[in-house]
Amino acid sequence: MPNETSPAQGSDAEAILSVRDLVVTFGSFTAVNGTSFDLFPGETLAVVGESGSGKSVTALSIMRLVELGTRGKIEQGEILFRRDNGEVVDLVGLSENEMREVRGNDISMIFQEPLTSLNPVYTVGNQVAEAVQLHQGVDKAEGMARALEMFQQVRIPDPEQRLEQFPHEMSGGMRQRVMIAMALSCDPRVLIADEPTTALDVTIQAQILGLMRDLRQTTGAAVMIITHDMGVVAEVADRVVVMNQAEIVEQGDVYDLFENPRERYTQALLAAVPRLGSMTGLDEPAPFDLVEMETVEMKQVDS
Repeated sequence: MPNETSPAQGSDAEAILSVRDLVVTFGSFTAVNGTSFDLFPGETLAVVGESGSGKSVTALSIMRLVELGTRGKIEQGEILFRRDNGEVVDLVGLSENEMREVRGNDISMIFQEPLTSLNPVYTVGNQVAEAVQLHQGVDKAEGMARALEMFQQVRIPDPEQRLEQFPHEMSGGMRQRVMIAMALSCDPRVLIADEPTTALDVTIQAQILGLMRDLRQTTGAAVMIITHDMGVVAEVADRVVVMNQAEIVEQGDVYDLFENPRERYTQALLAAVPRLGSMTGLDEPAPFDLVEMETVEMKQVDS
């Protein structure tokens, strides 16, 4: 687990991002219902829950991408972002042109599947350089120089050669490193990572998580990681937000949550994590508790 003391604990640090009473709908369906949480400078906040719990929609709402190309709509709530100069702006009220200035520059996002997020007809170096040119107003040579610097920072081997490769020529782990390099290329204050290790094997997953932890320490960015994997939560998070059925059911320090989960849904998530030796002496898996989705109560299920 990360250090026992979160960067925000024991200090008067002000939240860099505050989500207040967020409600997001898709037509008549409510995907996020009254979500509220804070993200502090230099910390890693994990938002965890099963598929459909609303965690990815929350992240897309912060980026104001939930409204683009879908029927998604932010019905109510505030997404308060603290700028470098201390000014607090509500991202919900910004125009699309104003949000383009925020995306990439102030808040960046790593998406779930890098192969579909990268353009297949451009080299990865050109794609990272283009992001720098767009947000920083530099020429192509400066953009490529920054891309090379970022490839080195995220530990891509032979970075000069990798700049000239296309996404399909790289492994999943290398593509994910490219996405991290692109997300960090403009020195954002907040990095959102949506299931950044889902498609990777356990060895590469450990490398990516270690890389994100190191980059947080070197860049000082606040990190919000979206995941369903409690092992990832234990590895990188300082604080945890647990979502179920579009609502937050529990949040708190990662150590407190793992050692003393209060809500039955959180207890069920933790109980679902396989443990080495848990079937010693058993012929078959033992019955386990599931959460009743409608009543959010526990019931015994026969194996």
